[in-house]
Amino acid sequence: MKTVTLNLDAELASLDQNTALQFKHRVTAMLRLMKVQQAAKRKTPFAERIASHTAIGTWPAERNVDLHITELRDEWER
Repeated sequence: MKTVTLNLDAELASLDQNTALQFKHRVTAMLRLMKVQQAAKRKTPFAERIASHTAIGTWPAERNVDLHITELRDEWER
């Protein structure tokens, strides 16, 4: 794949101020979305994170924490 060199500052300077600002906002929004998606892919499940935590080291690793919390919420709302 061929690399394209782009002078972003020069390109933005060639746009009117409103369009350049809209472009910056949209690129920023895309970057935030990508960061959130990447973080979600790398996130260790909560059950694994707390299974070895010193404060909660007795939590059974095979217990689905998210399901357990949902069940507790359902029980509380009854």
